[in-house]
Amino acid sequence: MESRIETVNKKGKVGIALLSFAHFHQYKWLETFGDDPKVEIVGFWDDDIVRVRTVKRKYDIRYFSSVDEILKKKEVSAVAICSETSLHKGLVLKSCLYKKHILCEKPIATTISDALEMKDAVKKAGVIFLQSSPQRLIKGNILIKKILDSGELGRITHVRKRHGHGFSLKGLDKDMPWIVTKEKTGGGAYIDEGVHETDLLQYYFGMPQSVYAEFSKNLYGEVEKFGVAVYRYPDDLIVIHEAAWDWLAGGPTTEIYGRKGVVIESFTDCASSTGKSYWPHLSIFKKETGEWETLEDTFDFSSVHSLFPREFISILTENKDPICTIDDGVNALTMVIGAYESAKEAKTINFPLEQE
Repeated sequence: MESRIETVNKKGKVGIALLSFAHFHQYKWLETFGDDPKVEIVGFWDDDIVRVRTVKRKYDIRYFSSVDEILKKKEVSAVAICSETSLHKGLVLKSCLYKKHILCEKPIATTISDALEMKDAVKKAGVIFLQSSPQRLIKGNILIKKILDSGELGRITHVRKRHGHGFSLKGLDKDMPWIVTKEKTGGGAYIDEGVHETDLLQYYFGMPQSVYAEFSKNLYGEVEKFGVAVYRYPDDLIVIHEAAWDWLAGGPTTEIYGRKGVVIESFTDCASSTGKSYWPHLSIFKKETGEWETLEDTFDFSSVHSLFPREFISILTENKDPICTIDDGVNALTMVIGAYESAKEAKTINFPLEQE
């Protein structure tokens, strides 16, 4: 992969600017970057004084009071964006202006129009954009992609995907108050948690033809705590997709049913990783043998949010293609927005969406 923009600074390191700690994933990203000898953390910016004080108290990294101030630094070659989702567009556009490579928290934006504007800016700037989607690097999901591509399961007829946690039962509105504010997030559990799996679905099967969705009553007066959507694909493939903030624990997260085999997966969200699970990480049933086989026994979900900062550095230093591009980010969001439109209008919504 070629990029006309330098990926390392004059010290030969990837100079990282951390843009906002609004999403707690930035703390894991910071620690992952800090452990990598190929990285120099130049500093951080945040517009919330409480978060600024917290970061300065915990870490010995330089604070910059404005985005322009930190992006002007020649030592900075890349940014890691973990702001409120509504601020992603502005931070991406400014990073493109300064020719900085970008790792961006999911979802890409709150609206498709914002996402498309970001896509246009990234393409014009010629910077590398990695959409954070850690599910793509979980070993079970990597194996599932290979199994699907091989045709081993035969024609796929039914898929069930679920992703969630129980943080709304533990004070989510206090830990990250912005995430339950629709203006800043675009929605609730379905856009926050569901986008993990809409990305995997479009990665596995491409974009669907239509969606019908239902959502729970609003949590904290603004956003849903649970949503379920049914996506229809060509060849009569039906996908049931669930996302939630109020699951105390959970079982398998992936069920893929084919004419020649079935795949079941667990340990890929907080709910299924709570307590001692009775399911292996990944197992397959083959028609030819009539038996279940365990492909992967366990997966340490606590490591999941270090996967994409590591991948980002690998992309910048090893000339690799991004595993999840800005186009993928737009597609995953489009599937989510289609579900919201369906729930609002109480009808099936066809893709592509009208605003596209």
